[in-house]
Amino acid sequence: MTIASAFATPEVSRVQGIFSALLAVAVLGAAIFISSSAVARLARRLRPLLILALAAPAVWMALQLVPLPIHGLGSPIWQAASAALNEPLAERITVDVRTTVQAILHYNAVVALALLTAVVALDKQCASQLLYILVSVAAGVSGYAMLRQISGLDTALLLVNSAVPAALGLLLSSGMMVGALEQSRRIKQPSGSALGWATKLSLALLAMLICLARILVGGQTSIVVAALLGMVIVLAVFAIRNWFYGIWGTAGVLATSAVLFLASFTIVPMRQDTDLTIALSRHQQAATERMLQDTAPTGLGAGAYPVVLPIHRDIGTAAARERPTAAAAIAIEMGRTFLSGLLIVTVLGAATLFRRSLLRGHDYVYAAIGSGAAVSLAVLALIEDGIFEYGASLLAAALFGLAFAQSRPSTPSEVSYSRLSRSANGVNSRDSMNPPMRSSAFGNASMRLGLGFVAVVLIAQSAWLLTQRPHLGGLPIGQPAFSRTSIQALSSTPSRSLPAHGDLGAEIPATAQPKVDETAGSRPEDGTHLASLNAFADALHYSPLRGDLWLMLAAISKEQKSTGYDLIALLKLSYYTAPNDLALLPLRLTVVLGTGSVASEPELRELIKRDVKIALADQPALRPALLAAYKSAGADGKAFADNLISELDPGYLQLMHAGIRVPGTGTEFSPPNRVSGERKPR
Repeated sequence: MTIASAFATPEVSRVQGIFSALLAVAVLGAAIFISSSAVARLARRLRPLLILALAAPAVWMALQLVPLPIHGLGSPIWQAASAALNEPLAERITVDVRTTVQAILHYNAVVALALLTAVVALDKQCASQLLYILVSVAAGVSGYAMLRQISGLDTALLLVNSAVPAALGLLLSSGMMVGALEQSRRIKQPSGSALGWATKLSLALLAMLICLARILVGGQTSIVVAALLGMVIVLAVFAIRNWFYGIWGTAGVLATSAVLFLASFTIVPMRQDTDLTIALSRHQQAATERMLQDTAPTGLGAGAYPVVLPIHRDIGTAAARERPTAAAAIAIEMGRTFLSGLLIVTVLGAATLFRRSLLRGHDYVYAAIGSGAAVSLAVLALIEDGIFEYGASLLAAALFGLAFAQSRPSTPSEVSYSRLSRSANGVNSRDSMNPPMRSSAFGNASMRLGLGFVAVVLIAQSAWLLTQRPHLGGLPIGQPAFSRTSIQALSSTPSRSLPAHGDLGAEIPATAQPKVDETAGSRPEDGTHLASLNAFADALHYSPLRGDLWLMLAAISKEQKSTGYDLIALLKLSYYTAPNDLALLPLRLTVVLGTGSVASEPELRELIKRDVKIALADQPALRPALLAAYKSAGADGKAFADNLISELDPGYLQLMHAGIRVPGTGTEFSPPNRVSGERKPR
């Protein structure tokens, strides 16, 4: 139910907090009520190497958050933010604390669900039921997405944006089909049982057709190839166990699978002369490629891709979402070294599960599905970013938990220990004091404590997620909608309604249109104005790459004539962190032209000239914003703008002057309509 609900709800903090709370209750219940034999089987599967592999990503993300004691090791943005805010800020590897914390919490939920699934799937009957449930979820989500796409409903309302559930559904249904075939071959079933395996086979085929149709409707042939590669692994295990058993037969099947694997890449279109992590992507990747070239070996911080994107994207692409591949996002956020290590762990995990599927008895299909999923997800990571979606990641976690739980059979010692633990006679009690039993009892207690620790972590992160509110302004990163009136509204907001220190969740009503107070800038700064400034400054302590927040802080500082911040430094950071965000250009022009000291700063002059050039030549629709900024500027700002516009478009300068109020007449002339849409012919 948790996985299905994750696909049907938006990815917001409160929803994820509810899911974490449900997982916490389930894990805590497992820690208390799980049987001793199940604990022994779980401990046998959770080898130290696997625990280390699961903990490594969380440890690295936590290290990205830790303040670095040595100057220069962290991201340079923290030094620039510290100078602009006149406050000492600790350097970190991550460029955004909040997004990295959210990435850690997301990863914790994924690992917890995988662990919980493994606990439940230790029982064979439960494992079989879990497989049916996962197939049903994948097929249901794929069918829903396909119907929405065929019906032409607004794609913005479609919560399933990737084909990862369909690809995993193909893999799961193929494993379910192989299991049904094995069940039919193993024994001569009576008529009632025959109907059982035939029903399973029919349902598996139906689910497979639904998932395949979902991928084909989206025109994503590369996704089909990725899913088929995983299905080849499952079918290879089936063929080896039934027809080609032995070293030579296994080698032949593996060689055939390798040839098919390499041949599949000739079908998938691959771009030349580009980074390997985005070579298979069909989406626009210009900004991603620039980010890959500028990324440090340690990465920019988990979850930081959308925060860094405004710096690298092209002009006028604010509304278009550039979707990176999962591999590119990992390389940017975590570093290429981490990506290489993750690829090695994935290959080793796929090989381990493949080997265990050959050594397993009748229930080998689960390990085969896990091996195929590792291959498919590795290829999907080079094609799209759907693996990071909350529902898709939970579905993958449940799949791998099921695979690892059933990758090994129960040993005789585990069975005997289970019987001894349930026995109450004196002999068994006396035998339980020997060294092997003391070791088992110690492992039992440590495993329960480990599950309890996971539950406590989930409870803590649920409380954090449920108490958090959206980013300041409630606006998506890179899509601000601030105006001068909203600044005035914030300036006049009572301090009790402003966010407290460290709270990143205050919401500014974008539709508020209060009357502009022309004397607001001359009023002395009081507690209300300080609260307004501190609200944005506190948010920038955690997210120093938010160009919209730097601009809002500069605008309020200018309106209130605050001396606590360097206005020139604030404006520079607004340019550097969002240079091509057209939504910021009107307000930024208003602020810079209203600041008389900008003319004495050569670097800022060039940045302003770039904005004016964009408004005049590249984006004519922004000419009215330039005119409004010019009209609200002071004498120095008008003179500075006159010099810039006379260099770029002297004809438009005359039109601007024609639309400005003539002193002494009390009248105002509007420029011709063509000013807002086209340039004057020369």
